[in-house]
Amino acid sequence: MDDDVWERQALGLIKAFRGITDARKRQRILDLAEQLADGATSDTPEAGVHEASIVEERGDCPGCE
Repeated sequence: MDDDVWERQALGLIKAFRGITDARKRQRILDLAEQLADGATSDTPEAGVHEASIVEERGDCPGCE
């Protein structure tokens, strides 16, 4: 991935994360990001599917009402 693209994405993620005032939501996002990063080492295309379904089941997904 191009360094400029990576940097823009990282800065966008940081900006969005800083806008979340609820500490529990920030922790859930951090946990999910770590799970997705662990899944990124897998060669299977479904690596992040399980984590996304957990978020939806718990109701942590904004707009998934």
